[in-house]
Order: sequence, then C-alpha cells, then structure tokens
Amino acid sequence: MLVDTAAHAIELMAHGTTLAALHDAGWHAIDIALGQTDAARPGVAAELHRNAIVLAQAAAPDAPASAADALTKYQNEVKNLKPTADQLGWLGNIGSHFIGMFQKGGEVFVGFVTGIIPTLVVLMTAFYALTGLIGEERVHGFAQSMGKVALTRYTVLPVLSVFFLTNPMAYTFGTFLEEKHKPAFYDSAVSFVHPILGLFPHANAGEYFVWGGVLVALLDLEKRGVVPEGYHVKLAIWYFIVGLIVILLKGIVTERITAFMARRQGVEL
Repeated sequence: MLVDTAAHAIELMAHGTTLAALHDAGWHAIDIALGQTDAARPGVAAELHRNAIVLAQAAAPDAPASAADALTKYQNEVKNLKPTADQLGWLGNIGSHFIGMFQKGGEVFVGFVTGIIPTLVVLMTAFYALTGLIGEERVHGFAQSMGKVALTRYTVLPVLSVFFLTNPMAYTFGTFLEEKHKPAFYDSAVSFVHPILGLFPHANAGEYFVWGGVLVALLDLEKRGVVPEGYHVKLAIWYFIVGLIVILLKGIVTERITAFMARRQGVEL
C-alpha cells in the first residue's frame, strides 16, 4: 500500500515540474515514506496525501483557488459568451438579418444627424444671412431677371445654385422664381448634381461614386494606352456640356407639363 501511494505521488509530481519548489516538496514526501517504519505509516500517508494535493494543483494552474474565484470565473465566462446564429440555423439567420436592417438604418440616420443635417442648417443660415445683407429685393430681382428667359432659367440658375450651394441646398434657389417655374427649376437642378461632378466634385460630394467609378476605369485605360492620356478630362467637360443641354430640355418639358396639369385641375399658378 505504501509503495503504491509513493508511485502515485511520483506520477502527480511529473505534471508539476514547472514549479521547482513543488517538485522538491514531492521528492521530500517520498523520502519520508520510504524511510519510516510500519508503525509510522499513518503519518507518512497523511504527508504524502498533502503533497499529492499540492502537486495536483500545480498540474492545473488555471484551477480556482477558492469557491469565490470559481464563481468569478464562471460569471466572466457567461459575460463573454456570444451565441451565434449558427446555433439556431435558418431561424437565427432570419432574426439576425431582420434586426441588421434596422441597425443599418440607424447608422444612416446617425450619419445624417452628424453630417448632412448640420451642414444643411449652416448653409441655410449663411444663405439667408447673405440674402439679408444684400437685400431680399435685389436677390429676387437678379433671380427673376435670370428667370424671365427659359434659356437662363434652366441653365444659368441651376448651375449657379448647384455650384455655390451644392446638393441639397441648391434647390432653395427656386424660392425666388414664380410658382409656375419652380417644379421645372427643381427638375433642372436635381438633374445637374451628377454632370457637374467631373469638374466640380464639391457640388455633390456624397454621390461622387457616380463619377468616381467611371474615372477609375478611364485612368486604367489611359495607363494601358487604350485611350489617349487626359481622356478623362475631355469626358468630364463633355459630361458637363451634355448635362447643360439635358437640364434645359427637362426644364422646358417639365414647365409645359406643370402648366397642363394646373389647367386640368383648375389651379392658378
């Protein structure tokens, strides 16, 4: 019995060799066991038992030293537990994508609150302050003079508004036009926020990807020699010119449609 106990202590000692002090304690316990008489066997067994417990704890250094430590470790494991949708299969995937849609909407809303909304408020404040300094009558007179002719009403005014006020503040420039011209002006201005990107990206920075995707492809073609160098600049100029023609046509057509709908519904603009 004594020899078996000593062999068990040696086996436990092999797992705790990382701690030199505990290693020496185990060998000391074995020496005591081998050097005692039969009358002293109970004391030797108790000594071996104590040293075996020490060696077992050394073999498992991550084991908690007390019940409080065990409880703390369990609480931390529960807090760090992150169940995945894979545990629930297709039902978990549906729930994850459903709530993900609203989370994405929340991110977009936060982007508006911290980005475009403050910028829009500042632009509106500056625009109306400038209008007050210049004089509302003068600003109205300039806009109305530009708005008397369709050519300037649906080309010069949209270009100036988009260039100086940018998107979406540019549409407020239509407040100086007559009611019957406002829908057509909006149609012209909103149709010009993309053609202007090739030459003046600041006018609609939030949608620069519309021109940016084309620009990346053109630069790659220029690098490979498929198109002449600087071709993207020529295309940007033509994009701008074609945009002017398109907004002029759209403004004239929308003005006619607005007049037709007003007569049909008996509305006087």
